[in-house]
Amino acid sequence: MRENGLDVAKFLGCIGIMIVHVGNFSELPSPFGDFIRVASRWALPFFFLCSGYLSGISHEFDVGKKINKLVSILFYASILYIPIMYRMLHGDFTSLLNKIISGDTLHGGTSFHLWFINALILGVVLTNYMLKNVSAKKSFFIAIGIIIACWASDVVKSLGYEIWVFYALRTMISFSLFYIGYIMAKGNLIHKISNKVAMFIFLFGVLLMVLEVYFLHAYAGADMHERQLPIMSVPVAIALLIIGVNSNIKEGIASRIGRDYSLGVYLIHPFLIYIAIHDVGSTIANNSSLKLILCFILSVSILWVLKNFIPVFYKKLNGIGVR
Repeated sequence: MRENGLDVAKFLGCIGIMIVHVGNFSELPSPFGDFIRVASRWALPFFFLCSGYLSGISHEFDVGKKINKLVSILFYASILYIPIMYRMLHGDFTSLLNKIISGDTLHGGTSFHLWFINALILGVVLTNYMLKNVSAKKSFFIAIGIIIACWASDVVKSLGYEIWVFYALRTMISFSLFYIGYIMAKGNLIHKISNKVAMFIFLFGVLLMVLEVYFLHAYAGADMHERQLPIMSVPVAIALLIIGVNSNIKEGIASRIGRDYSLGVYLIHPFLIYIAIHDVGSTIANNSSLKLILCFILSVSILWVLKNFIPVFYKKLNGIGVR
């Protein structure tokens, strides 16, 4: 049976990801733009959790098939961004070729946001290893330790220190969240927490996310704009997963978008944001709210056209048919 509530949660996650990427919301009074971005930082952890949960409820954790699918998605999404790379390099074909075959591209694809797919591959591999070789208790403590270390390094980075270990931990957190989502599914833990409790955690957690970042900025001079993992972003993401799974709602526009287009929106929206910034004039380029609305509508519209009229492209972007 289709979990429409979870699909709606994916829809909200898509919007959360785009809020982080569209800009600084400079059209809003300071510091509300930063507050909006910080309050959306649960979105990326949610998608890691959701991937683990969906693997946990499946009949078989087919690691090979899942990795093959992710590799295919990363490959075709990277091809999509080659024209953007070419333009950013001012038409220098040699530089473009060097960039395509560089270690950065192997690690995270041809666009900044594709690191998520590579991280998810690592999350699948490490979860499979932990399930077969490490006790559940030890695996859980390792997962929590990675989350805390990632949060701490994010705080240190926001204080102006160059701490590159944050990016390694940000990749490794994919294991922590995928694993937590997986064991929550296998242990049927989600249904043991009511939606009222989960909603309280979600709303209060978002408030704490904003307060954490604001007070670190006010009293220690931390950069609010660059904060990526407030400590409560993980509990908030878990709460949204619980609400999504436990909510019995009818199919609607939001659930259909979350079901059919959430991955695609994640993959193509930076392409549209780039065009919005460079090619459509300052009215939209300098207004994050307008970019958010227009790029979201365009992303869904493009994916709808691909799904219904050019399905081969839609399938490639979503890894459909990969074995």
